[in-house]
Amino acid sequence: MEWITRLNIERFEKLIESETDPDQLARLEALLEQERTSLAAFLSGEAGGSKSAFSFAPESAQHRLMSADLLELIADSIICTDEEGHILLFNKAAEQSFGYSADEVLGQQVEMLLPQRHRAQHAGHLRDFASQEGLANRLMGDQRKVWGRRKNGEDFPAEAAVSRRSVDGKTILTVVHRDITEREKLEEQREVIAHELDHRVRNVLSVVSSLVSLSARSATSVEELAHSLHERLRALAATQTLLWGGERKDVDLSALLQAELAHFSDSQGANVVIKGEPVALSPAAVQPLALAVHELATNSAKYGALSDPRGRVIVTCEGTRKEDEPMLAIEWRETGGPPVKPPSRRGFGTTLIEGMVKRTFQADVSVDYRPEGLVCRLVLPRAKVEQVPTEAERALGS
Repeated sequence: MEWITRLNIERFEKLIESETDPDQLARLEALLEQERTSLAAFLSGEAGGSKSAFSFAPESAQHRLMSADLLELIADSIICTDEEGHILLFNKAAEQSFGYSADEVLGQQVEMLLPQRHRAQHAGHLRDFASQEGLANRLMGDQRKVWGRRKNGEDFPAEAAVSRRSVDGKTILTVVHRDITEREKLEEQREVIAHELDHRVRNVLSVVSSLVSLSARSATSVEELAHSLHERLRALAATQTLLWGGERKDVDLSALLQAELAHFSDSQGANVVIKGEPVALSPAAVQPLALAVHELATNSAKYGALSDPRGRVIVTCEGTRKEDEPMLAIEWRETGGPPVKPPSRRGFGTTLIEGMVKRTFQADVSVDYRPEGLVCRLVLPRAKVEQVPTEAERALGS
């Protein structure tokens, strides 16, 4: 194509002006002479004249313009070399992908675009492929994946295919090179999401299994089992909404308490009070704590402060310490309800709180059936329930 020949002449002339290495200078001058001869033959219409590696036949002006536009519009890097690996063509997409201008790479060895660890092997493969005869196309790399190196030294994954053809007795190799950095990032994100989904689904199924077993153990009728299990699964579903409701991986403790207690609150919101410091819960801590709060609220609505219009529940969250370990204390305190008596048997709520919460977090759990109202206190290691902020979040907070 005439336009490529003219472009190569301009680039080779610029490179020759600044080249100091005698061997490289001779190579560039030979390439420049070849391009000038090709252009002269093309313009004079000499059918038997020498042609540029890319000037295959006289073309119409419209065809030449279309070819130029197409090469510039192609999103993949197009790199052409001779049989020794000297770069002859470097399109706009290649400039953007590798960070080099075409002037910087024309005439250079193509291995400059590879990580050092791959260069010797690539040079051997290139010469083997170039030494064969006839047209050929093949994928490059192991399972279609190769590595490139940008001008700034950054290595990046890519897919590449190479073709071989002979032009005027000279072998020309053309590589189509596609940067797959963003695709690999998306694939990694999908894998992380799939792993997280699998983990959470298994978690939910394990909790559901425990809920069914414990509900059946404490229920006195099928109707009671169905009702209690339905309510507990509803609470579990609300927890999942919190976990999946945004991009953040943590859930604020006050948001969790409000979500679990919202439908127990009166119209003024005076019978449920939540106070204390903000705490970002880790995903692993959300379900056990949500279920514990649900059981406390359900029990209160049946027998405690929330069963009486004058009753009140105050939930307080505050930091404390146990020896040298930072702890989180969550206190559930009921007042204004009917007189409280210790239950005659262990119910589901007590079993869940003392079992699941205590066992999961190695927490200190106390349930005090005071006549004026139930008081339940959970003291949990912060390291087991609190989401650790990232470096970026620390920087924003400082």
